[in-house]
Amino acid sequence: MHVTRTTERTESSQPGIPDHVPPELVRAFDFRTDLGSYPHSTVSELHSGPRIFFSPIHHNAIPGPGTWVPTRAEDIRAVLQDAATFSSAVSRSNSSLRLIPLEMDPPEHSKFRAIMNPIFSPARMKTLEEKVRNRAKELVAACYAKGACDFVEDFAKPFPVGIFLDMMGLPMDNMGRFMEWEALIMRDKFTRAGAMQQVAAYLQELVEDRRKSPTDDLISFAVTAKVDGRPLTDAEVTGMCVLLFIAGLDTVTSSFSYHFRHLAENPADQDSLRHDFSLIPTAVEELFRAFAVVNTNRYATRDVELAGVLIKKGDNVTCSTILASRDPREFENPNKVQLTRSPNPHNAFAYGPHRCLGSHLARREIITGIEEWLTQVPPFKVKPGAEIVTHGGGVFSMESLPLIW
Repeated sequence: MHVTRTTERTESSQPGIPDHVPPELVRAFDFRTDLGSYPHSTVSELHSGPRIFFSPIHHNAIPGPGTWVPTRAEDIRAVLQDAATFSSAVSRSNSSLRLIPLEMDPPEHSKFRAIMNPIFSPARMKTLEEKVRNRAKELVAACYAKGACDFVEDFAKPFPVGIFLDMMGLPMDNMGRFMEWEALIMRDKFTRAGAMQQVAAYLQELVEDRRKSPTDDLISFAVTAKVDGRPLTDAEVTGMCVLLFIAGLDTVTSSFSYHFRHLAENPADQDSLRHDFSLIPTAVEELFRAFAVVNTNRYATRDVELAGVLIKKGDNVTCSTILASRDPREFENPNKVQLTRSPNPHNAFAYGPHRCLGSHLARREIITGIEEWLTQVPPFKVKPGAEIVTHGGGVFSMESLPLIW
């Protein structure tokens, strides 16, 4: 049985829909619930409706009566590329902590982003190839030795999260604790602020330690960085590290989970990659497209027209990479996974100044993970009768994926 659940507690549809919202554009769609066994397919059904609609349900911890949801890639790009009109500088956690540079707009954002770009550049990622490969080999071998596995718990989490913790200089022994914090932050707006403060307090101690004794990890990089010729404050370093912490613990794990579910349920696709590894990089781009996982919010800084509709200053806008990447106006047969699709200008890493900083690392990890699985593990499939629990939210995720071979 394949089901979708959610750990996000949501409020009922809000009364008092703004006067400027046309009644025919009101639709109580929630990215966190009622998405069915295959949430990407459910979300893509929105393409058959209006170009943009207003949902009176809160999608993030942003105050207001609801959010606008553009359903076309063209409009989603317009929002994400126009930071002056659609701002990201609003707290996602209802806390005093500022996630840097996510909760900033240009030009301030650009200064902090410039600090972080070299950390995740293609050249820097190339230096990690051996470490990534060895980590993948080790975990795949352990899965194979068991004769079956829960792919999420045994590989999708420990592989990318382990690489990230090593980059951050965080202890592997605390991975379980870190993942618990991540779940509280990403899935439940009622626990988000408290969990965020716990993470911030933990990282603040490490920031203080690295100021005294820097190493070669990302925290040390942050404490020794400068913006406008000055060192970063403790609050800035902590905000940057908390953002890296959150981003590093969920998105690649989620992508892995949906990618491998597809391969497990589609033996022909699995077989084609197994017999020709040169197809894997192109296939990975298609898997990123078909199974994008991020929904992000912006708020309007002024009255503006989007998709022929008036967006008032202060309105929230939810941009779904799932909707953008499955837009039939941009992709032929968008709900069909075609591993040889090329060109593939997908939207999984979003657009504009906030485009995913870790995209090069994510690609390297997914490609390497697939290569090692197909090298060591014979044809695999989802365990018959397995309950696959998925979660909606700011990042779509999967709770478990039992595989046998």
